Amino acid sequence: MRGGRWLRTLLAGIVVLGAVGCSKADRAVMAAPPCPEGESGRPQPVRVQPGAVWSGGHLGAGSADRWGGGLVPGWTDVVSVADNGFSTAAVRADGTVWTYGQNHKGSLGHGSQERGHLDTPRQVAGITDARSVHAGGSTFFAVRADGSVLAWGSENILVNAGRRDGYAGVPRPRPVPRAGGVHSMAPDSLTAFALRADGRVLGWGVNLTDVLGDRDSTRLTRIDDVHNVVSLASTGGAVVVATADGAVCAWGNNVHGVLGVEPRGGQTGRPVRVPGLKDVVQVAGGNDVAFALDRSGTVRAWGRGVSGTLGDGDASDHSSARPVKVPGLPAVRRIAAHGFTGYAIDTDGGLWSWGSGVTLGDHTRATGAAPERVPLPGPALAISGRHVIVDTVG
Repeated sequence: MRGGRWLRTLLAGIVVLGAVGCSKADRAVMAAPPCPEGESGRPQPVRVQPGAVWSGGHLGAGSADRWGGGLVPGWTDVVSVADNGFSTAAVRADGTVWTYGQNHKGSLGHGSQERGHLDTPRQVAGITDARSVHAGGSTFFAVRADGSVLAWGSENILVNAGRRDGYAGVPRPRPVPRAGGVHSMAPDSLTAFALRADGRVLGWGVNLTDVLGDRDSTRLTRIDDVHNVVSLASTGGAVVVATADGAVCAWGNNVHGVLGVEPRGGQTGRPVRVPGLKDVVQVAGGNDVAFALDRSGTVRAWGRGVSGTLGDGDASDHSSARPVKVPGLPAVRRIAAHGFTGYAIDTDGGLWSWGSGVTLGDHTRATGAAPERVPLPGPALAISGRHVIVDTVG
């Protein structure tokens, strides 16, 4: 008994000494409240009605230098789209996957690792039951109807669930080992995260900022201490989730305040609650910036505000650990992000954007520090990068 008490005292002393040696930011992250388990809940299916795909960037419809807004040829019944900035993948209503754009170590999924450009969308062989598609760097992931995942592209560590098999790309879709029961995904260029239908989160890849927890392995793992997740997003250095009771939690790097902890800095593999947010139904992540949509249709942003990404009117490179309301938006039903740009689709299907001066068709923002509406040929249904699924029927 005495020995056990002595050991506990020694361990407590070590923890205190370690905390004393940490920075103020490190201590603040360590003291942040944990992610509450909250009420039981699971992610609900997001059923996007089929629509055409409007490209606000390079169409690639037969001309290597054609730029501007327009409908992607042949994509009239798309339910999911993923744009990594160089190539684009889409899931059509029949469950097939199609890609076009630049090929980088197999990112188009057509069997070749040679660099090249595909102007016209082409079907990826062997996929007939895809539900959604997601982009992480030059790697694409297709979530199938049974919850399994197929992947292809340049980062084989992501395709192989953290096991590196040389450095060659994976030019054809390959099952991601042990990734089952998946509802949706939020990959980035180094790490992949999957939200399971049971509300738990899986992760694998390069663990530079403890986004896979306090562990050295790159292999697929279940993230501890986060449950009942209904929405998942990656910001590159951190992961953000919304839980069934409307809370928001985050883990990873806090250098730009994505964990909601002041002073900014430090990192942790332990999910912590982001203060100042409630009734949240969806989260989205850009580059070191996060967004949350609540039940009232209000959007809030926190993290890195470069180029006006926070929507606060300030285009300087600044950061905020406090979620702030993005002003000037009507009631919103869905949000998204790409790099330093935030997107919102309002209840009437209007698309709004703010942040870096990404040109969408003929619409170019001067500073991007406040939301502006993007003209489209129909109501927006979903967006990824410069590609928007639009309803052109009604």
